Amino acid sequence: MITFLSKIIKLNNLHVIGVIKKDDDESYNVLTVKKKGQKIDIVTMASYNTVEGLSKNIDTKLPIILVVDGKGVLNKEINFNNEADVSWQKNIDYKSIYHTSLKGSNSSFISFCRKNIVDDTIIKFQKKGFQVVDIYIGSFLSALLFTSIKNETIISNDLFLEFDNEKLTGFTKQTESIKKEQYTIGEETISSSFLPLYGTLIHFFIQPKEVSKTKNETLNVEEIIYKKAFNVFGVAMLIGFLTTLLVSYLLIQHYGSKNAELNLQNVYSNQSYQLILDLEKQKEKKQSILKESGFLSSKFLSYYGYEIIKVIPQDISLTELNITPLNKETKANQKMNFEARTIIVKGETFKESSFNGWMEGLKKMNWLQHFEIISLKKDKKNKSQFEVKITIKDV
Repeated sequence: MITFLSKIIKLNNLHVIGVIKKDDDESYNVLTVKKKGQKIDIVTMASYNTVEGLSKNIDTKLPIILVVDGKGVLNKEINFNNEADVSWQKNIDYKSIYHTSLKGSNSSFISFCRKNIVDDTIIKFQKKGFQVVDIYIGSFLSALLFTSIKNETIISNDLFLEFDNEKLTGFTKQTESIKKEQYTIGEETISSSFLPLYGTLIHFFIQPKEVSKTKNETLNVEEIIYKKAFNVFGVAMLIGFLTTLLVSYLLIQHYGSKNAELNLQNVYSNQSYQLILDLEKQKEKKQSILKESGFLSSKFLSYYGYEIIKVIPQDISLTELNITPLNKETKANQKMNFEARTIIVKGETFKESSFNGWMEGLKKMNWLQHFEIISLKKDKKNKSQFEVKITIKDV
């Protein structure tokens, strides 16, 4: 898990704090950097006389690397060709000290101090809320910047570092007034007091093989990565949750609006459907009325009247020709019921033979379904009065 998180969560924003030990107090040089890809950008460089002033002015949420130097820190060159130096190195009790060593051309350069000095310093910063990720000793790591500075002599805090063929060959400690110098590295200008801090960053990020150092097992970098991952993923989850909540709210609003529109359309549709049903009923009623009245016949009603009249003999006189007559007399505000497909013919004649001949002629009409003689009677003048009910087919 930590391997996976280390690929995602990187400690690219750091404070490198140089702790300069003195007789009765300490001073602090703080280099704040931000790593972007392969480039290290210096954010700020500042110096403080107290740890309280330091903690008030820098971001305590950023991890820190401590570089301890000054009183109590010893620097030594171990010549590989010198048996005494080699023997001294073999007899070092590494459990009782903190050290940082840099391998030169024919020598190894080591800065070291007692373990309790470093432990007290770590505890002091942890009590102030700092996250200590690593610890370095001395100023030899400025030698890692030789390819950028390209000076045969480099001032690193209170040491003069000497080079030959790009390798550290020796050093001299400044005993009186400490000389300071400015160096240009890329686009950055760095004081000799901050140079060891920048060199420390080179090792922290790149881990060159010529450097060895004490590893403090109590400094749990994994815990810092887990905390940072928790913060990053926690913020990401919170943002994701809020985004999801916002999207959900917007979708609810959108689909709520759409649902309201659909409900309104549904109401209108129901109203329209009901209106269509009402109109269908009205249509059926009107068609029924028209059918009953004979207006839906393929022939005009006057056609049947004409067909009846044109075959009437001259000695027959019609007194009434009623097409689709009323079934019965109606009063005001009552429905009028017509007798569909019906024609009532009333008339009179003195010759019943003419009447009978007329009836025979009507039977031959293709539109006539049947006829019924309702009445046929003679008056005192021997005149025959008749009423015939004719039912037609095509209505």
